[in-house]
Amino acid sequence: MKRFGWIVILLILIGSYFLLNRRFEQTYSVIVELPVLKAVEYFGDTTRVGNWMIPFLGKEFDKGKLVREQDTLVMEARTVFDISFKRGQFPFTISVLPDKDSANRSYFLLTYRTTILDMFRNSQFANDARSSLDSLKQYINSPKKLYGYEVRGELVVDTAFLFSSTKILRADFAKESQALFEMLIAEANKRNAGYNGVRIFHFIDNDSLHRTIYAGVGIVKRVETKPEEKVQYKMMPYQRNLLVVDFEGEYDKISSAYTALEQFKADYRYVSMAIPFHKYLDPGFGFSGNQRVRMKVCYPIF
Repeated sequence: MKRFGWIVILLILIGSYFLLNRRFEQTYSVIVELPVLKAVEYFGDTTRVGNWMIPFLGKEFDKGKLVREQDTLVMEARTVFDISFKRGQFPFTISVLPDKDSANRSYFLLTYRTTILDMFRNSQFANDARSSLDSLKQYINSPKKLYGYEVRGELVVDTAFLFSSTKILRADFAKESQALFEMLIAEANKRNAGYNGVRIFHFIDNDSLHRTIYAGVGIVKRVETKPEEKVQYKMMPYQRNLLVVDFEGEYDKISSAYTALEQFKADYRYVSMAIPFHKYLDPGFGFSGNQRVRMKVCYPIF
Protein backbone atom coordinates (compact mmCIF):
# COMPACT_ATOMS: atom_id res chain seq x y z
CA MET A 1 0.00 0.00 0.00
CA LYS A 2 2.89 2.34 0.74
CA ARG A 3 4.21 1.84 -2.77
CA PHE A 4 0.72 2.51 -4.18
CA GLY A 5 0.49 5.68 -2.13
CA TRP A 6 3.81 6.97 -3.43
CA ILE A 7 2.71 6.15 -6.98
CA VAL A 8 -0.48 8.18 -6.45
CA ILE A 9 1.50 11.08 -5.02
CA LEU A 10 3.95 10.89 -7.92
CA LEU A 11 1.11 10.86 -10.45
CA ILE A 12 -0.48 13.84 -8.71
CA LEU A 13 2.82 15.73 -8.79
CA ILE A 14 3.37 14.90 -12.47
CA GLY A 15 -0.20 15.89 -13.30
CA SER A 16 0.14 19.11 -11.33
CA TYR A 17 3.39 19.93 -13.10
CA PHE A 18 1.83 19.50 -16.52
CA LEU A 19 -1.31 21.36 -15.45
CA LEU A 20 0.66 24.29 -14.09
CA ASN A 21 2.86 24.43 -17.21
CA ARG A 22 0.21 23.77 -19.84
CA ARG A 23 0.09 26.76 -22.15
CA PHE A 24 -3.23 28.43 -22.93
CA GLU A 25 -4.28 31.62 -24.68
CA GLN A 26 -5.32 34.81 -22.92
CA THR A 27 -7.00 37.73 -24.72
CA TYR A 28 -7.93 41.32 -23.88
CA SER A 29 -9.62 43.88 -26.16
CA VAL A 30 -10.44 47.59 -26.34
CA ILE A 31 -12.53 49.61 -28.79
CA VAL A 32 -11.38 52.78 -30.59
CA GLU A 33 -13.32 55.36 -32.59
CA LEU A 34 -11.39 55.06 -35.84
CA PRO A 35 -11.91 53.10 -39.09
CA VAL A 36 -9.97 49.85 -39.13
CA LEU A 37 -7.54 50.80 -41.92
CA LYS A 38 -6.60 54.02 -40.14
CA ALA A 39 -6.39 52.24 -36.80
CA VAL A 40 -3.88 49.82 -38.33
CA GLU A 41 -1.93 52.73 -39.80
CA TYR A 42 -1.57 54.60 -36.51
CA PHE A 43 -0.97 51.44 -34.50
CA GLY A 44 1.67 50.19 -36.93
CA ASP A 45 3.57 53.49 -37.04
CA THR A 46 6.76 52.54 -35.21
CA THR A 47 7.60 56.19 -34.54
CA ARG A 48 4.50 56.44 -32.33
CA VAL A 49 4.92 53.31 -30.20
CA GLY A 50 6.52 55.36 -27.44
CA ASN A 51 3.27 57.36 -27.21
CA TRP A 52 1.33 54.44 -25.75
CA MET A 53 3.47 51.37 -25.00
CA ILE A 54 4.09 50.77 -21.29
CA PRO A 55 6.72 50.94 -19.82
CA PHE A 56 8.33 52.74 -22.77
CA LEU A 57 6.21 55.92 -22.76
CA GLY A 58 8.12 58.90 -24.09
CA LYS A 59 10.86 56.82 -25.74
CA GLU A 60 11.70 57.00 -29.44
CA PHE A 61 11.42 53.82 -31.51
CA ASP A 62 14.68 53.39 -33.39
CA LYS A 63 15.20 50.71 -36.05
CA GLY A 64 12.48 48.45 -34.69
CA LYS A 65 13.53 48.65 -31.05
CA LEU A 66 12.65 50.56 -27.90
CA VAL A 67 15.06 50.48 -24.96
CA ARG A 68 14.57 51.56 -21.35
CA GLU A 69 17.45 50.78 -19.06
CA GLN A 70 17.80 46.99 -19.36
CA ASP A 71 14.31 46.46 -20.83
CA THR A 72 13.87 46.10 -24.59
CA LEU A 73 10.82 46.03 -26.88
CA VAL A 74 11.17 44.58 -30.36
CA MET A 75 8.37 44.94 -32.91
CA GLU A 76 8.21 42.25 -35.58
CA ALA A 77 6.17 43.16 -38.67
CA ARG A 78 3.32 45.44 -37.51
CA THR A 79 1.52 43.42 -34.86
CA VAL A 80 3.93 41.11 -33.00
CA PHE A 81 5.75 42.45 -29.96
CA ASP A 82 8.46 40.81 -27.89
CA ILE A 83 9.46 42.51 -24.66
CA SER A 84 12.72 41.35 -23.09
CA PHE A 85 13.03 42.46 -19.49
CA LYS A 86 16.02 42.02 -17.25
CA ARG A 87 13.77 39.61 -15.29
CA GLY A 88 12.26 37.66 -18.18
CA GLN A 89 10.63 37.72 -21.61
CA PHE A 90 7.03 38.28 -22.67
CA PRO A 91 5.93 37.94 -26.34
CA PHE A 92 2.40 39.02 -27.34
CA THR A 93 0.38 39.99 -30.39
CA ILE A 94 -1.99 42.92 -30.96
CA SER A 95 -4.36 42.65 -33.91
CA VAL A 96 -6.90 45.11 -35.28
CA LEU A 97 -10.46 44.04 -36.14
CA PRO A 98 -13.32 46.02 -37.71
CA ASP A 99 -16.49 46.63 -35.76
CA LYS A 100 -19.43 44.99 -37.53
CA ASP A 101 -21.82 47.76 -36.45
CA SER A 102 -19.80 50.87 -37.33
CA ALA A 103 -17.35 51.67 -40.13
CA ASN A 104 -15.73 54.30 -37.88
CA ARG A 105 -14.98 51.90 -35.02
CA SER A 106 -12.35 49.19 -34.53
CA TYR A 107 -11.19 46.68 -31.95
CA PHE A 108 -7.65 46.07 -30.76
CA LEU A 109 -7.21 42.50 -29.56
CA LEU A 110 -4.27 41.56 -27.32
CA THR A 111 -3.29 37.86 -27.40
CA TYR A 112 -0.60 36.04 -25.49
CA ARG A 113 0.07 32.46 -24.44
CA THR A 114 0.79 31.71 -20.81
CA THR A 115 0.69 29.07 -18.10
CA ILE A 116 -0.75 29.08 -14.61
CA LEU A 117 2.77 29.45 -13.23
CA ASP A 118 3.59 32.25 -15.67
CA MET A 119 0.42 34.08 -14.64
CA PHE A 120 2.10 34.57 -11.27
CA ARG A 121 5.71 34.91 -12.42
CA ASN A 122 4.91 37.29 -15.33
CA SER A 123 1.86 39.04 -13.92
CA GLN A 124 3.52 42.46 -14.28
CA PHE A 125 4.34 41.74 -17.92
CA ALA A 126 0.71 40.86 -18.68
CA ASN A 127 -0.53 43.87 -16.70
CA ASP A 128 1.80 46.14 -18.70
CA ALA A 129 0.55 44.63 -21.97
CA ARG A 130 -3.10 45.20 -21.00
CA SER A 131 -2.30 48.68 -19.70
CA SER A 132 -0.57 49.40 -23.02
CA LEU A 133 -3.75 48.51 -24.85
CA ASP A 134 -5.72 50.87 -22.60
CA SER A 135 -3.07 53.51 -23.26
CA LEU A 136 -3.35 52.91 -27.02
CA LYS A 137 -7.12 53.39 -26.78
CA GLN A 138 -6.68 56.70 -24.96
CA TYR A 139 -4.08 57.80 -27.49
CA ILE A 140 -6.15 57.00 -30.59
CA ASN A 141 -9.41 58.31 -29.10
CA SER A 142 -7.78 61.65 -28.26
CA PRO A 143 -7.66 64.08 -31.21
CA LYS A 144 -5.27 66.24 -29.18
CA LYS A 145 -2.75 63.37 -28.94
CA LEU A 146 -3.33 62.04 -32.45
CA TYR A 147 -3.57 65.27 -34.45
CA GLY A 148 -2.08 67.84 -32.11
CA TYR A 149 -5.38 69.71 -31.67
CA GLU A 150 -8.79 69.10 -30.12
CA VAL A 151 -10.88 68.59 -33.25
CA ARG A 152 -14.61 69.13 -32.76
CA GLY A 153 -17.74 69.44 -34.83
CA GLU A 154 -19.80 72.63 -35.06
CA LEU A 155 -22.66 73.92 -37.20
CA VAL A 156 -22.45 76.83 -39.62
CA VAL A 157 -23.87 80.03 -38.10
CA ASP A 158 -22.22 82.71 -40.29
CA THR A 159 -23.84 82.33 -43.69
CA ALA A 160 -23.59 85.48 -45.84
CA PHE A 161 -20.32 87.09 -46.98
CA LEU A 162 -18.78 89.54 -49.37
CA PHE A 163 -15.78 87.67 -50.69
CA SER A 164 -12.69 88.41 -52.76
CA SER A 165 -9.24 87.03 -53.52
CA THR A 166 -5.97 88.24 -55.00
CA LYS A 167 -2.46 87.00 -55.74
CA ILE A 168 0.30 88.79 -53.84
CA LEU A 169 3.99 88.69 -52.99
CA ARG A 170 4.44 86.74 -49.79
CA ALA A 171 6.61 89.53 -48.43
CA ASP A 172 3.58 91.86 -48.66
CA PHE A 173 1.21 89.49 -46.81
CA ALA A 174 0.26 91.77 -43.91
CA LYS A 175 -0.15 94.88 -46.06
CA GLU A 176 -2.11 93.15 -48.83
CA SER A 177 -4.42 91.21 -46.52
CA GLN A 178 -5.24 94.41 -44.66
CA ALA A 179 -5.97 96.16 -47.97
CA LEU A 180 -8.25 93.30 -49.08
CA PHE A 181 -10.28 93.46 -45.87
CA GLU A 182 -10.52 97.26 -46.00
CA MET A 183 -11.81 97.04 -49.56
CA LEU A 184 -14.46 94.44 -48.60
CA ILE A 185 -15.66 96.43 -45.59
CA ALA A 186 -15.89 99.57 -47.75
CA GLU A 187 -17.93 97.60 -50.31
CA ALA A 188 -20.23 96.31 -47.59
CA ASN A 189 -20.84 99.85 -46.37
CA LYS A 190 -21.29 101.20 -49.90
CA ARG A 191 -23.87 98.50 -50.71
CA ASN A 192 -25.58 98.93 -47.32
CA ALA A 193 -25.05 95.22 -46.71
CA GLY A 194 -24.63 95.51 -42.93
CA TYR A 195 -21.08 94.40 -42.11
CA ASN A 196 -21.37 92.40 -38.86
CA GLY A 197 -17.71 92.18 -37.85
CA VAL A 198 -17.13 88.57 -38.95
CA ARG A 199 -13.82 88.14 -40.82
CA ILE A 200 -12.74 84.90 -42.46
CA PHE A 201 -9.53 84.26 -44.35
CA HIS A 202 -7.51 81.64 -46.20
CA PHE A 203 -4.22 81.65 -48.08
CA ILE A 204 -2.34 79.28 -50.38
CA ASP A 205 1.35 79.53 -51.17
CA ASN A 206 1.79 79.35 -54.95
CA ASP A 207 5.58 79.22 -54.78
CA SER A 208 8.41 80.58 -52.66
CA LEU A 209 7.55 84.18 -53.63
CA HIS A 210 3.80 84.32 -54.26
CA ARG A 211 0.68 83.65 -52.26
CA THR A 212 -3.04 83.77 -53.09
CA ILE A 213 -5.18 85.22 -50.32
CA TYR A 214 -8.94 84.83 -49.85
CA ALA A 215 -10.97 87.08 -47.55
CA GLY A 216 -14.62 87.35 -46.58
CA VAL A 217 -16.57 89.75 -44.36
CA GLY A 218 -19.89 88.80 -42.83
CA ILE A 219 -22.98 90.76 -43.85
CA VAL A 220 -26.64 90.70 -42.83
CA LYS A 221 -28.32 91.67 -46.13
CA ARG A 222 -28.30 89.94 -49.49
CA VAL A 223 -26.64 91.87 -52.30
CA GLU A 224 -26.46 91.15 -56.01
CA THR A 225 -23.03 90.77 -57.59
CA LYS A 226 -22.08 89.94 -61.17
CA PRO A 227 -19.67 87.11 -62.06
CA GLU A 228 -17.10 89.51 -63.46
CA GLU A 229 -16.97 91.67 -60.31
CA LYS A 230 -13.95 91.45 -58.01
CA VAL A 231 -16.29 91.27 -55.02
CA GLN A 232 -18.71 88.34 -54.87
CA TYR A 233 -21.68 87.61 -52.65
CA LYS A 234 -21.34 84.09 -51.26
CA MET A 235 -23.43 82.00 -48.89
CA MET A 236 -22.54 79.08 -46.66
CA PRO A 237 -25.44 76.70 -45.97
CA TYR A 238 -26.89 77.40 -42.52
CA GLN A 239 -26.52 74.63 -39.92
CA ARG A 240 -24.26 72.52 -42.11
CA ASN A 241 -21.26 70.80 -40.58
CA LEU A 242 -17.84 72.20 -39.78
CA LEU A 243 -14.73 70.54 -38.41
CA VAL A 244 -13.11 73.07 -36.06
CA VAL A 245 -9.91 73.56 -34.08
CA ASP A 246 -8.83 76.55 -32.01
CA PHE A 247 -5.45 77.98 -32.91
CA GLU A 248 -3.36 80.36 -30.82
CA GLY A 249 0.19 81.12 -31.82
CA GLU A 250 2.32 82.78 -34.48
CA TYR A 251 0.25 83.36 -37.60
CA ASP A 252 2.67 81.67 -40.00
CA LYS A 253 2.29 78.40 -38.01
CA ILE A 254 -1.45 78.15 -38.60
CA SER A 255 -0.80 75.58 -41.34
CA SER A 256 -0.40 72.97 -38.58
CA ALA A 257 -4.08 73.42 -37.70
CA TYR A 258 -5.08 72.97 -41.34
CA THR A 259 -2.95 69.82 -41.53
CA ALA A 260 -4.69 68.41 -38.45
CA LEU A 261 -8.14 69.06 -39.92
CA GLU A 262 -7.14 67.59 -43.29
CA GLN A 263 -5.87 64.42 -41.61
CA PHE A 264 -8.96 64.12 -39.41
CA LYS A 265 -11.20 64.59 -42.45
CA ALA A 266 -9.32 61.92 -44.39
CA ASP A 267 -9.30 59.46 -41.48
CA TYR A 268 -13.06 59.62 -41.08
CA ARG A 269 -13.73 59.91 -44.82
CA TYR A 270 -15.59 63.22 -44.66
CA VAL A 271 -16.24 65.06 -47.94
CA SER A 272 -15.28 68.72 -48.37
CA MET A 273 -18.15 71.15 -48.88
CA ALA A 274 -15.98 74.24 -49.47
CA ILE A 275 -12.42 75.45 -48.94
CA PRO A 276 -11.23 75.59 -45.32
CA PHE A 277 -10.81 78.98 -43.68
CA HIS A 278 -9.91 80.62 -40.41
CA LYS A 279 -12.11 83.06 -38.54
CA TYR A 280 -10.50 85.93 -36.66
CA LEU A 281 -11.34 85.91 -32.95
CA ASP A 282 -9.49 89.12 -32.05
CA PRO A 283 -10.19 92.61 -33.39
CA GLY A 284 -8.34 93.78 -36.48
CA PHE A 285 -6.84 92.27 -39.60
CA GLY A 286 -3.65 92.52 -41.62
CA PHE A 287 -1.63 90.46 -39.14
CA SER A 288 2.01 89.69 -39.88
CA GLY A 289 3.38 86.15 -40.03
CA ASN A 290 5.21 86.31 -36.68
CA GLN A 291 2.34 88.02 -34.86
CA ARG A 292 0.56 85.99 -32.20
CA VAL A 293 -3.10 85.49 -33.09
CA ARG A 294 -6.23 83.62 -31.98
CA MET A 295 -8.17 81.93 -34.75
CA LYS A 296 -10.93 79.38 -35.19
CA VAL A 297 -9.85 77.15 -38.09
CA CYS A 298 -12.79 75.57 -39.90
CA TYR A 299 -13.33 72.92 -42.58
CA PRO A 300 -16.84 72.74 -44.11
CA ILE A 301 -17.82 69.09 -44.66
CA PHE A 302 -20.74 66.92 -45.70
